[in-house]
Amino acid sequence: MPMDAACPIATSDDLICQIATLAPHGTPITPAMAEQLQAATQALMVLATADGKLEQSPMTLAMERTVDLHREAAEKRLRGQRVLVTGGAGCVGSHLIPLLFGLGAMEISIADLAVETGRTGMDSPGEGSPTGRLANYQVDIRDAAALDAVFAQVRPHVVFHLASIREPGRAEAVVREAIETNVFGTRNVISACLRHGVEDAIYSSTGKCFAYVSDHVYTGSKKLAEAQWVAAARRSNSTRFRCTRFTHVMENGVVTQDILDGIAKGLVGLHGPDRYFNIQNVRQAAHLLVNALALADQTPADGFWAAVDLGWPVNTLELALYLIQRSGKPVALHFLGVPKGYDEVFFRGQFCWSGETVYHPLVNALEAPGGFGDHSGTMVGARVQPFSEDALAVELDLLKKALDDRTLDVVAVKAALNQAVCGLARTIFAAADLPCLIDVLWWGAAPAWAGTSTAEARRFEVVIHLLTDTVIAKLRQASGPMSMATRQKLEEVMQTLSLIPSLAAQSRSLEDLLEGSGTTTSMKAAVG
Repeated sequence: MPMDAACPIATSDDLICQIATLAPHGTPITPAMAEQLQAATQALMVLATADGKLEQSPMTLAMERTVDLHREAAEKRLRGQRVLVTGGAGCVGSHLIPLLFGLGAMEISIADLAVETGRTGMDSPGEGSPTGRLANYQVDIRDAAALDAVFAQVRPHVVFHLASIREPGRAEAVVREAIETNVFGTRNVISACLRHGVEDAIYSSTGKCFAYVSDHVYTGSKKLAEAQWVAAARRSNSTRFRCTRFTHVMENGVVTQDILDGIAKGLVGLHGPDRYFNIQNVRQAAHLLVNALALADQTPADGFWAAVDLGWPVNTLELALYLIQRSGKPVALHFLGVPKGYDEVFFRGQFCWSGETVYHPLVNALEAPGGFGDHSGTMVGARVQPFSEDALAVELDLLKKALDDRTLDVVAVKAALNQAVCGLARTIFAAADLPCLIDVLWWGAAPAWAGTSTAEARRFEVVIHLLTDTVIAKLRQASGPMSMATRQKLEEVMQTLSLIPSLAAQSRSLEDLLEGSGTTTSMKAAVG
């Protein structure tokens, strides 16, 4: 097919159309196709250059962002202390550890599968730590006994828990390992901290935990891990458990590495032309972790910290074009489609649209009203919403049974994970205020946002189901007349419920409640 057969060369959209037409998802790339794709990619770079989009890396501004370090408080907490870092051999750990030595840590131990057990000397220990020592322990956090033995030997004062299956695509490929590591490995770390008298424990959670529910293994497993950490923080009178939320750490980013690997092969595959992602740099990540320790006594037990400045999301196509241009190599772009793990659908009710809170991409609408900050203005904090620890324990027990049942296939194990995540969401919604829940439901489920077709509305079926059940239960317990504004919101939500066959019962229940609410304006009257 000639390169101009699909659509004429005129705009970037035209060229993107050509690339998609030349190489449909799943099509093997032949040498002839690669040549045409290279030409289209080159033409796309010419247009992007003319528009000034390739003058600098889309990552440049992200490299300059920072989180101010609470150095004095951190030094006071770390000087002369023994520190254990799970997953410390990774990107964030490799930047965190020199910082900890520089702040006075006496001895740092890495617990990680990627190291060999043994003690190593520090070639250049940090300022104030001339006797700093680094020790490696090869251990899998899924192995509770082995992990406990490391804690017993190290006797840490402070723990940073970084170990996880961190890449969404990989989590979908190794479902059992991801759940065992992220959920129950984290449980093992919590238990070891409590058993061995750790004073402070800091967890690197993910911004994806802002989602109320998710059927993705990475998000779901990390959400349950964060909930366990928060539960431990709320009940512990010994260890102070504190938390941070990261977005994509650019130096540790899978997206950039995949593009660079593709450039080396002459063929770069992207999920699509309109894919964006938030990023932060590893300095921000390391400073967040240290600050969460430094401010532990000033932070609510169920609070978490995130970087304020995450900038605008980066477009993966622009990043690829910039890196291809810099390489000077003939490279062909094509679009792979979005694989599981990266295809989460945005539910509008995740964020507060009232204008009463400051938007942050890692904080959801229920968390936003409890936001707080530090004196530097470079960090934002919020509190994980209340939930029943007993209900969480029940969900985790059921998940563990499913995980241990080797007769269950991956689909069944994922279903058990999804059920646990939904159970957590259900108890969070149950503890939330009714007016706020109605707003969240309306922001996400009104036809103007959720769509006016069954296919569109069903994208959000699970979260709408959970929210509607909770709102109906709370409305039945409420006393007094319903405000006109509330009624109008719920009438709009009913339009979406009517599009989803599985929510027919909720639609009827809500309609009955509205008819008996004591107000005079009904949806039927408004329409008629």
